Amino acid sequence: MSETRARRAATLEAWADDVDEIDLVLANTDALKAIAEFADRRDRVEAALTEAVRAARHTGRSWNEIGTMLGVTKQAAQRKYSKLAS
Repeated sequence: MSETRARRAATLEAWADDVDEIDLVLANTDALKAIAEFADRRDRVEAALTEAVRAARHTGRSWNEIGTMLGVTKQAAQRKYSKLAS
């Protein structure tokens, strides 16, 4: 979980600890939990993808090749990853 999401979750938990039980309404939070899980997965995938791009660049692969593997133009790949992959 990212630091921001963890901080927000802690704030929400603190609020929940202080709320009066009579004010609570049963809520289905499955969709929100799924969003948080997918956001965490996305962050891990993005970090792994950035590392793979970095490795590809360090082994001499071109932005054109990397863009092709990403399904984007070489310019789009370079724009997104050039600073992250150096």
